[in-house]
Amino acid sequence: MKLLIVDDEPVIVRGLLKLLDYRALGYDTVLSANNSTDALALLRHERPDAMISDIAMPGLTGLELLRLIRDEHIHASVIFISGYRRFEYAQEALSLGAKCYLLKPVDAQALSRELTQIAESHRVHAEQERLQSHIRALQTEPRQAEAAFPTLPAQNRAFSFACFHLLLGSDRSKLSSGLMHFSAISKGEAFFQEQGCVAFPKNDYLCAVIYETDEERCALRAQRLCEQCAHAIEESLSRPFDYVIHDPLDHTQDIPMAYQACVAQLNLPRKPLDTEDSVTDRIREYIVQHYGEDLTLEHMSEVFAMNANYFSSFFHQKFGVKYKDYLTRVRMTEAKRMLLQTDMMIYEISQRVGYSDIRYFSQTFARYTGVRPKEYRNKQTH
Repeated sequence: MKLLIVDDEPVIVRGLLKLLDYRALGYDTVLSANNSTDALALLRHERPDAMISDIAMPGLTGLELLRLIRDEHIHASVIFISGYRRFEYAQEALSLGAKCYLLKPVDAQALSRELTQIAESHRVHAEQERLQSHIRALQTEPRQAEAAFPTLPAQNRAFSFACFHLLLGSDRSKLSSGLMHFSAISKGEAFFQEQGCVAFPKNDYLCAVIYETDEERCALRAQRLCEQCAHAIEESLSRPFDYVIHDPLDHTQDIPMAYQACVAQLNLPRKPLDTEDSVTDRIREYIVQHYGEDLTLEHMSEVFAMNANYFSSFFHQKFGVKYKDYLTRVRMTEAKRMLLQTDMMIYEISQRVGYSDIRYFSQTFARYTGVRPKEYRNKQTH
């Protein structure tokens, strides 16, 4: 990486050149200029990644220099230094996109911290750009891209590959389906790019590459981001945004394999999605038939092929209550019937309606009816 140091006082420039070990911070080339004219020439020809610049200089001020290079699309990260503690300087510097504003004399630790963050940001961005270019190549020239993947930096990196697909009903028109797919993919692609991940569309599918420093962190991050993305799209479009996550990969050359596997899995023929009314009826019937079992939200989402977050919001919308409250109501209604119409012991009724812990069952029953199961039976039968 390249760093440019600019100040109209040569003694300040010499001091900054000696202040830090810039190579250790990731800057193998350090340039300097004693006026804005020379600085602008270096910015145009050397394209440094970062610049440390005084604000108050003759000719072009540091702020004017920053405004000019932004107009010319020169994307150096800028750290301003100044001997003036003026709020309007700092405010304008930050509004123009400067990284930070430091006062003279410059604190070495603060400057080192800012330069380290810039170097890391540029490294991650460069890696993301290389990965994105290879993924684009994979879509058009799979063999060439597969050969190019090993050239990417794989040290201290684990990769997860994820694919998303929006589930739509068979009653939707081709135009309506196309617009919804486009909207889902666009929103999902923007989400992953904001998280520093690589994302790209594949027909009606969204693919994302999530990477981290090790497999465990990568798997956790991939699961978290995919759940967040799916939930956001489902909230926006009221349709499930289905996804598959490939296990973390140790090497970048394995990404083409993961890509092919995920896309192949999501391209398998799918049954037409049920209408919302029929799904509601089946959920209601399933609960009535299985209320005595361990009907967790995760279990129900698997049975009805929905993301757990989407199932929860779908249920609340259609039934008017939360899933847990509805299940409790069904169980308590059945418990009341058994207490009045059978001679079963209370612990037996507790187990029949899905509670292995009789104490918890009694507490829940009391919250629902106002009395304990034994009291309810005695009051109703006398």
